[in-house]
Amino acid sequence: MQPIVYLILNNFVRALVFLVCLVISEGTHASKYLYPQISPQVSADISVTQFTHCVDHVALIAHSIHDYHYLMGLYEDFVFDSRMRFLPVCLLPPIMLTEDITAEQIAASQGSLTIRASQIVKVQAQGNAFVSDAVMQLAHADTYAVFIHELAHFAGFLDEYPMSAAAARFQCNIARQAPNVIHASQLNDSNGLPHPYAELFAAQLTLRPSKRSHEHIGCAVLTNNDKNAKHTQRYLLHPNVFNFLRFYDVQYIPYLYQYLWQQQVLQGRTSQLMSSTAS
Repeated sequence: MQPIVYLILNNFVRALVFLVCLVISEGTHASKYLYPQISPQVSADISVTQFTHCVDHVALIAHSIHDYHYLMGLYEDFVFDSRMRFLPVCLLPPIMLTEDITAEQIAASQGSLTIRASQIVKVQAQGNAFVSDAVMQLAHADTYAVFIHELAHFAGFLDEYPMSAAAARFQCNIARQAPNVIHASQLNDSNGLPHPYAELFAAQLTLRPSKRSHEHIGCAVLTNNDKNAKHTQRYLLHPNVFNFLRFYDVQYIPYLYQYLWQQQVLQGRTSQLMSSTAS
């Protein structure tokens, strides 16, 4: 007869193995259940489904064989990354250009192309990765995880890591609706343009007794150093301290952020290449 303690431990191990398999199994949204992120009274549909068509197309621009090889690596990683199948964004295969051209020139040259680039990625030998409007700049040393982090900026996501007061001033006072950040004044905003995800933020802020756990680290720096800062409290939708916007080399994308990212693309709230001649 087996000892009772052994049976209990055996069942516990089985349950633990099952839970791990559930989390890592492809095609499931186990994290949605392991990390409850929305209150039951919210009626909004926050389901995330696999995309059926590409809404945005990202062009990869190379100026050398080294650039081309690097961008092809990103392209292949993205194509085979099952984690990103929620995102209705496709990468166009890398193309070689002998000389550098501006984003406006690229937009104007697309003309009657069947597939038009929504954003572009360019490469430099070294430097910091960043996004400016619809243009991403990467360096050869930047990893695929860095690329995914920067790709989210096309959809309006803001960085969540601690930053200098100057960087916070630029990021936290910009006149746009960042999907992962909300000003306290926008939670009950009945005038002007309300935050598109105010309902989700309101639900999240009721899940924990202290709103401080949701406060944006970068914006807190601005609040402490700028007496003229407006809307001093700014909240993150998901206060997880270990995600791809807090640490650019982390792969974990919270389920709610997957929903926000998908909705930003589907609703046309992404940066777009604009021709200088466009009306």
